Amino acid sequence: MLIHADADAFFASVEQRDHPHLRGVPMVVGPQVVACASYEARALGVHAGMPLRHALRRWPELRVAEFRGEVYEAVSAELMTMFRDVTPLVEPGSMEEAFLDVTALDGGGQDDAAAHEAGRIAAHLRERARRELGLPVSAGVARAKLFAKLASRRAKPDGLVVVDAATEARVRPRLPVADLWGVGPATTAKLHEAAIVHVADLAGWTVEGLVERRVAKAMAKNLLAIRDGVDDATIKLPGPRKSISSTRSLGRATRQRSMVEKALQDNVLRALDRLGEDPREPTRLDVHLRFDDQYAVIQQGHLDEPTRDPTTLVGAALAALERTAYEEDGRGVAMVGVSFALPSPPQD
Repeated sequence: MLIHADADAFFASVEQRDHPHLRGVPMVVGPQVVACASYEARALGVHAGMPLRHALRRWPELRVAEFRGEVYEAVSAELMTMFRDVTPLVEPGSMEEAFLDVTALDGGGQDDAAAHEAGRIAAHLRERARRELGLPVSAGVARAKLFAKLASRRAKPDGLVVVDAATEARVRPRLPVADLWGVGPATTAKLHEAAIVHVADLAGWTVEGLVERRVAKAMAKNLLAIRDGVDDATIKLPGPRKSISSTRSLGRATRQRSMVEKALQDNVLRALDRLGEDPREPTRLDVHLRFDDQYAVIQQGHLDEPTRDPTTLVGAALAALERTAYEEDGRGVAMVGVSFALPSPPQD
């Protein structure tokens, strides 16, 4: 059995945890665009990606918290550690969600008893997240990823849904294809053109037939696996990271050289610190800027050879920053970041 655990309104929940005056009121995490809205704000109609000035004009009662990337990353690390305390079989989906395979803990069966035991494990995990991290975590329990994800979505906010075998068998044919994980608007339109609206409508279809309808072959195989109830239940453990990065929101957009350069230098040192005991040396450096209109720029830095030397990396980052000509740009810089490309780890 699998658990899909997902911290609700992650950025907003962290801010409400840390700032009591934000609890129970409509609030968002900014600064220029809504990065996350609390459930109180969502009830009004606020959503992520909305320009903050538009949201405040429509809902002047909204409270705004500054985006604190470092804090969210630290809390994410604590959350993932908590997940791995339950089982080493953890597949992160983002910084606040993951699939956990608890088959070895629930008796290993696929029957109702296994689902019940997995639900008990998920309930304990949710209680611990609330007690130790101060975060609401919704969880879905099912035998495969699709239903675990759908169950956690149904559980929000701050709930738990367990899908047993009988429920899965009853619900699976009725699922709208538009709600399936990974099926986007373009694929949905192609399926609807073929009169495939629900999973049950896939009866009789073959991979070849779907491909003829311009559905990608991998997606066609996935759809038929979902139809047949043999969809993905495999946890994919993360491999060695291919890159490492650090970003910082400036709070108020600026073109002030000292502020932008200081933020970039801090990011270089923070990214190096995140390498920890990983012996690999960065082979490439990219500087990331986001302006106050959300336009993003990536400028590659020059490294003569792989290095972990802070002075060399800061120098390369600052030179790349200079090439963006941000000071001459009429827009203000809202976010500064850096990323290092890492070589593949040596083979044993």
